[in-house]
Amino acid sequence: MSKHSILVSTSLGLAALVCASTSAAATAPHRPAASAAASAPTADGFAVVFLSTANAYARAHGDPARITDPDCVEAAHGRYMCSYRTLRPGHARECHLMQARWTPELASAYTVTLAGRVQRCATLRDALHSLG
Repeated sequence: MSKHSILVSTSLGLAALVCASTSAAATAPHRPAASAAASAPTADGFAVVFLSTANAYARAHGDPARITDPDCVEAAHGRYMCSYRTLRPGHARECHLMQARWTPELASAYTVTLAGRVQRCATLRDALHSLG
């Protein structure tokens, strides 16, 4: 199955991922929940998908911003929380926190359900503690 992913991110760290599939099987209206749940990546796998799609989108659109150092956990099967840094030339590093769920049965491989900036992000635990 071939997929093309696009991550759209705002300066506040809000994001949405859109995936267009080129295989006939993936163009079906939906896939059974068991199939989608079985395909959910580990937290480390999700971090790789998130990092690579965000940075690929930025490169493709001439945006010099990059996401680095994702630290993700899988709170429940297919549900993730991650901290990460954004780097932009001429700007201080920013820390972000986000929640997402794995949604390959939808138009997006994953859906960001909550995102925002935090004071620290050396680890996810550090980011959560910086919330107060």
